Formats: sequence, C-alpha cells, structure tokens
Amino acid sequence: MSVIRVSSLLLVLTVVACASQPPAGQSTVGAVLPKPVTLPSGTDGDITPGGPILPGGQTGQPQPLPDTRPPLNPNLPKSIEGSGAAAPVISLVKAARASLKAGRTDEAGASLERALRIEPRNPWIWQALSSLHVVTQKGEQAESEARKSNSLGRRNPYLEVENWRLIAEARKLRGDQAGAEAALDKHQDLQRFIAP
Repeated sequence: MSVIRVSSLLLVLTVVACASQPPAGQSTVGAVLPKPVTLPSGTDGDITPGGPILPGGQTGQPQPLPDTRPPLNPNLPKSIEGSGAAAPVISLVKAARASLKAGRTDEAGASLERALRIEPRNPWIWQALSSLHVVTQKGEQAESEARKSNSLGRRNPYLEVENWRLIAEARKLRGDQAGAEAALDKHQDLQRFIAP
C-alpha cells in the first residue's frame, strides 16, 4: 500500500473519530439519560414491593403461565393390570416383579422375555425390563427400554412418569448427572400433572 493511501486512510479515521466525540468541555451524560418516569398518582415517589406497575397504576404479581397440557384422559391405564394385556402377560409381569423383589434377577428376566414373545409391543413389559436393568446396573440398556416404553405408550403420563424416573436412574449409572437431573425434572413434572 502506498504512503499516500495510508496517509489518506489515517486522515479519514481521525475525522470519523473526532466527529463521534463531543466538543471539549461538553459532557455526554445528558445524552444518555432516560426520559423522566411519571409515577402513578398517589405513590408520592414511594415504590413499594408488590410487583410491576400495571395499567391504571395498580401493582401486581406476575401470573403463572397456564398449563397447556390437555386434560387427563380418565380411560388411560394406570398399570399393566388395567391395560387390557392378555392374562398370561399380566401373570408373567407379576412373577417378574416378585422375582426381582426377591433378588432373583435371572428368573425376572426369563419371565419378561416370555411376556415379550406374547406381546412385543406392550409398553408395560418394556418398563419392567428397564426396571430390571436398572437393578442389574445396565444403564444404557435400561434407558433404551424406558424410551421404547414411552414411544409405545401413546403419551400415557401414568406410564411415562415411571419411565422418566428409570431414565434418571439409568443416566446416574452411566455417570451422566446433568442428564439424570433433566430426566428427574420430567418425572416430577409428570407426577404433579397426574396427582389427584
């Protein structure tokens, strides 16, 4: 770049910089002050806690956002027993729960595998498998099964509330604390939704 171009560029930058500065001795404080605020009548300049000033000079607290979820369908099953599953499937899931409670994880797994052969798309069986794999500390498998249960459950919050708790436990097993907290938040949100 030639010396003339550099000099011209410096001259232009100097003029621009000088134009953006106030004249010597003049402050910019007045230029940045906001417009005066007119207080509602009767306040005498005393603003008391109580929330924002609403139209008409009233104060109020912000209102919570309305719940946008649809109302609960009273016909949604709350357990496998009310889900319309075949009697042998219900019996196998109950047997698996009893075996798991007694610490016989192999028996529980065998019962649930038999139940899956009868009804492979039953979300309650997938939930029971997830529970088994949380107990046996197979976090990745447990989360996958709880997610499958959610996808098959057709947005049943009674099913999803337990699945999100299982997902939180599965993530803890894998060392994903942030993911576990996010899943627990969903679990608690659903629990509030279905609470009577």
